[in-house]
Amino acid sequence: MPISSMRWRVASALITAGAAAAAVLVLAVPAGASTGATEISPEQAGYTATGAQFQGVDADVYLRNPAQYAGQVASFGHSVQLWSAGLVVSVGVKASTSGSDYTPYAIIYDRSTHQVIASNPNAEWCDDSDNCGPTIGSIPFGETVIFNLSYNPKTGDVEFRALPAESNGGFLASYTAATGVSFTQARVGTDFGSTQWDASYSHTPPAQFTKVAVYSRVALTTYSGHTSTLWSWWVHHQLLANTGQQSGNDWVAIPADLTHGGASFQTWFVPQNQQTRSQPVLH
Repeated sequence: MPISSMRWRVASALITAGAAAAAVLVLAVPAGASTGATEISPEQAGYTATGAQFQGVDADVYLRNPAQYAGQVASFGHSVQLWSAGLVVSVGVKASTSGSDYTPYAIIYDRSTHQVIASNPNAEWCDDSDNCGPTIGSIPFGETVIFNLSYNPKTGDVEFRALPAESNGGFLASYTAATGVSFTQARVGTDFGSTQWDASYSHTPPAQFTKVAVYSRVALTTYSGHTSTLWSWWVHHQLLANTGQQSGNDWVAIPADLTHGGASFQTWFVPQNQQTRSQPVLH
């Protein structure tokens, strides 16, 4: 069922409250915070969390001018994701480096076949006056976007939100999956491929490490209702983007270390002088 204006106002209030809670979480690093092995993705740089059942993931990201990266890639974006054995659900924004705006999206994949199950299901765009409709708007660079992805294991409902922090409008979508799906992985990061498994895109390494994105107020919520940052009793892993084509220029981007109690991190393009078979070192 499409998201009504009333539901939009409730969603906005919940996200505001959740963001405030996430801000409190960064004050202390839990003693049990666990760091896992580095993982490689063909197209995403960021962080992944494992070792728990996640029903929600939230993050803020500042949208930088995409045109400044035209020398590296043709397009890129940012997303938060939940992974189960059979599904991958994601909400994010993407931009062409020949333009200046970001387009929000929601998508559900079959994890085994990599096929799209649904794209922008029941999607709506709400403007500043609380008017909602099916025509999806865009978000200009210079704004901060609040991502919220949540799953209800009792009803099977998945909610997707990408909300510009500077306005009352934004992107919302909803999808009904099966009940009791076990999402055991949560991801936050910068995307360069057309899907989570795409390594066919072209990229050109810059002359030096170049910042792509800054993520903040990252918060994960388990099925039991526990909310924390990436630093918690679950395991967090750095996710490095490497196309794996063995061309000598395979490293695309990597994340910096976590800061603010595990709630913040940056992603960076890997330069030409770090294109080796060993892992790049961010200075």
